[in-house]
Amino acid sequence: MSGKNVFNNKLWVLLAIILLAGCQQPVEDEVSVRSENVGFKLDEPAAANIQQPVPTENPINGLKRSGIQPTSLKIPAISLEAQVQHLGSTENGEMAVPDNIEDVSWFSPGYEPGENGRAVIAGHVDGVEGPAIFWDLSKLQLGDEVMVQDQDSTLKFKVHTMESVPLDLADVTKVFGYTSSPELVLITCSGTYDFERGTREERLIVYASLIEE
Repeated sequence: MSGKNVFNNKLWVLLAIILLAGCQQPVEDEVSVRSENVGFKLDEPAAANIQQPVPTENPINGLKRSGIQPTSLKIPAISLEAQVQHLGSTENGEMAVPDNIEDVSWFSPGYEPGENGRAVIAGHVDGVEGPAIFWDLSKLQLGDEVMVQDQDSTLKFKVHTMESVPLDLADVTKVFGYTSSPELVLITCSGTYDFERGTREERLIVYASLIEE
């Protein structure tokens, strides 16, 4: 069984991944105000009826893409630059997140940025002393660019969807699952802080598609 199949089979077991237990208790709960009524989705245009040429090689080979091991994340629209840690899941099955509020983390057991599927990058929205790296993530607009880099290359993604989802309604297979083209998913905390659960009640999720150049 391939590594990706093993990963897909574990999606249901790792439901707690999306909880991002690393969210911290804020000094002020401005995040709940900033994340109210956020959300948009690109209206997909009707597919064009284009006659495809006869393939000269196995078409499956043409669908395979290689990704990158990300080292940095840039979002010019909100003046964000961050180092990317490579993390998996904790012993409790939760998605591991950075131990500081300046870095972001790529879920390394999942898809790589640039390959078909959804590569997931997470970051804190705030900490006990104030704003964190994804503090302004809710300000993103349709079409904003997100750049992921490794040592040799840069991939550009264009934002097409943003939503703030209650924890109990988060669809793990949607966020971490396979897609027929490369996508990037950014996740942070949103909504009101739940003192009993020790985290916020919602997650802000941003979806972006690869820009072919």
